[in-house]
Amino acid sequence: MDGMLIAIIIGIVVLIGIVVFVLSGKDKDKGKEETKAEPPVEEKKENLTHKRFKQVLSGSDLQNDMKAEEEELLTKYTAGTGEGINEVEKLLEGDPNNVDLLDWLAFMYYSNNNIDKAIETYKRALAIKPDNENQHYYLANSYFKKSMMAEAKKEWNEVIRLKPNSKIAKNAQERIDYLSTQGK
Repeated sequence: MDGMLIAIIIGIVVLIGIVVFVLSGKDKDKGKEETKAEPPVEEKKENLTHKRFKQVLSGSDLQNDMKAEEEELLTKYTAGTGEGINEVEKLLEGDPNNVDLLDWLAFMYYSNNNIDKAIETYKRALAIKPDNENQHYYLANSYFKKSMMAEAKKEWNEVIRLKPNSKIAKNAQERIDYLSTQGK
């Protein structure tokens, strides 16, 4: 038993030594690359934000691409705080027809109770890609929040027309039925 325990301890020590050796080699290589001047913090944050949105849109694996604290900075979004809106607006300045960014921005406006801007932004996205049932659905929800029931029904009906057998179409129909029971 003592021999087995000693073998396990030696194995662990060797494994730790290998990990330390590998990590120290990466740090040396990293130091060589970092001899360039660091960009200002705001520029670095903007670059990370742009990189994060590209990763979201492409579906790439963040674990391989970013450090944990960078991921937390860029993916952290709390409804009602308004955080992130300025960053997405800046990204859209460079790519004003990016439907995915428009959709994200509209959602951010909606969740921050800026319904007029949400409606405007969903409309912009739908002008570019009119067959997006999700954007029609959330545009309808935005209209509903503004008590614009006819517009909301029209958009929910468009969801049903686009994807009649989908879960989102079922949700849209339930909302239309609810309005009907309310006499609206």
